[in-house]
Amino acid sequence: MSSPALASARLTAPRRRPDSAASSSRTSSSSPRPRSRPRRRAATMTRASDGDDRDVVVVGNGPLGSAIGRHLADAGASVLVLDGGASLTSASNDMGRIVRPLDAEGREGWTRWNVASIDAFPELEAASGISFFEKSGSLACGTPAFVEKPARLMRDARVPFDELASGDAVAARFPFLRVPSAHVAVRDDVGGFVNPARMIAAQNALMTKHPNDRGVVREGVVTNVAVDDGFGGATATTATGETRRGKFVVLAGGAYTAWLAAASGLTTIAPPPNPGNAASTTASTTASTASPLARSGVGSVRLSRRTVLLAEVTASDAKGVLSDMPTLKYQHAPEQRDVSVSAGESSSHGANEAMSVYVLPPIYYPGPDVAPGWYVKIGGGANDFFERERWADTVNDLERWMASDGDDDVADRLHDVLVDLMPTTNFLSLTSKPCVTTCTDDGELQCERLGKNGRVIAVGGCQGKAAGPADAIGRAVASQVMDALREA
Repeated sequence: MSSPALASARLTAPRRRPDSAASSSRTSSSSPRPRSRPRRRAATMTRASDGDDRDVVVVGNGPLGSAIGRHLADAGASVLVLDGGASLTSASNDMGRIVRPLDAEGREGWTRWNVASIDAFPELEAASGISFFEKSGSLACGTPAFVEKPARLMRDARVPFDELASGDAVAARFPFLRVPSAHVAVRDDVGGFVNPARMIAAQNALMTKHPNDRGVVREGVVTNVAVDDGFGGATATTATGETRRGKFVVLAGGAYTAWLAAASGLTTIAPPPNPGNAASTTASTTASTASPLARSGVGSVRLSRRTVLLAEVTASDAKGVLSDMPTLKYQHAPEQRDVSVSAGESSSHGANEAMSVYVLPPIYYPGPDVAPGWYVKIGGGANDFFERERWADTVNDLERWMASDGDDDVADRLHDVLVDLMPTTNFLSLTSKPCVTTCTDDGELQCERLGKNGRVIAVGGCQGKAAGPADAIGRAVASQVMDALREA
């Protein structure tokens, strides 16, 4: 594919086409607030020796599914986590996903999950023996309005941070960055990035350490979910015809969750919002203790095509001048107040994405998606939604998109932002890759009970930022599921 902007500027090598599309593990989501009651009656747990009948079947073994399964097993439930394996595409198939104490849109729930997950990482790494978190620090940079609310929430959460009062102050602290002089920034030493595959492995390791096979991971692509009155729970049927039964089934399949719920007759996909009124046409009718501010419902979750750019740097730069580079959320364009309506969005998340990018410090990629080497990753920009009218073709549409190089025009724009932001860095090559995020009209994670007696719990709408705080979200969802088990 030709790419005029990428052919110019600071490159000494061409933009590469990835050798293989992203695949394997899947994502999911959800969030917390424990419910208080005078007395809690003990849940009757299914013994692991009862074949594949479990208290809970979790569909999806991405950052969220693995965290939900682990926290359920820790709470005493018998759990089966079904992993789509290489049969399904995944946006989690990458070497680095940002986690930072601040939330870019200044949302309190996401801020709490971010902080709680970062606090839990040392124990999770130590208990599993698997390291996955790199504490590089994080930086948010933009106009005072862009930075103010996230900074206030960090202050309220008592997260220590520094304020940089101008673009010159940013450049003085990080000489490889150039930003407008009117920009301000907040910097912390708390945030960084996670390796999703290693984090999933850590969660799986802790879940499967429980005695009597209380927590089990098996490969299986789920094609249908149903309430089973005879069993008194719900079933998940795989593409090979196997049926897995649980008192509850949790859908945590990332981009596949809304499709699976709709294809199973458990919800309907909402039509596109009216451009004159971007509010959702459907809403969740069940309150969620995990994500109490969610209102849109899983049927309103929209899939957005995203493109990321991997910019190769030398090993000497990665270990030298860029060694103290933090993760970065950077406002590169002025706020466009009509972006939500024009893009069919109503949440602050869409507006924030349209005017900003995220950047990760150099991470070593061993291949084969890109040539082995050190890469700075940049992503962001306006959402490009899949057509809701084509929801029945979600699986095929996702496969086609994830087998592509992403969007060339978006890659060009990301390149332009990157070389303006880091003008002294010599980028050896550029590789664009596709990604997918799940978005909702209210900007919140959905955790919705579906089917008769709410035996299916669907988690979706990660807004592209649930991988980092997945542990805290998984704990919150597990708490809601345990409450449901006690009530059943």
